[in-house]
Amino acid sequence: MQQVSRFFSGIDFPQTLPGDVSLVFAFIGLSLAFGFFFGRFKLVSILINVYIALAFIGVMPLSIFAFSTDYGKVIVFVLLLAFLTAIDERLFDLHISSAGSDFFWRLFVMSILVAGTILSTILSFLPKSIALSYVSSVAYGYFASPFALLFWLTVPLGMLLFINNRLR
Repeated sequence: MQQVSRFFSGIDFPQTLPGDVSLVFAFIGLSLAFGFFFGRFKLVSILINVYIALAFIGVMPLSIFAFSTDYGKVIVFVLLLAFLTAIDERLFDLHISSAGSDFFWRLFVMSILVAGTILSTILSFLPKSIALSYVSSVAYGYFASPFALLFWLTVPLGMLLFINNRLR
């Protein structure tokens, strides 16, 4: 028995080990409860919403977070995630239906918005000097400025909501 006691006294455990182990067990328990509460289909939607909220946070101008310098992005991220989760049934359970006489305008508008979003994202990833060798500074402002990026991420989602409301 003394050998076991000496063995464990020779091992230097970190002081935070009990807290870390408790955190791991709490995280696993809450994750399981979260999964059982939301179910497998809603979890996938929440995962997609995380990416969407993260994309919004990435393009929002820093002046939006001025109300709380330390937690501004966290608060906005959580609010966006909650909002998107509340409306995701309306966002992700849709397609551009061929029913009705307004099919072509829906298809046309959505294709413009998707192409604009892709172009805006590509231009924002490029260094400004390289992007300006392909487009004018005015066009760059329309697609890659902070507010333009916010526009190109917001308007297509709003259009999805509008199209889905018209079809129901």
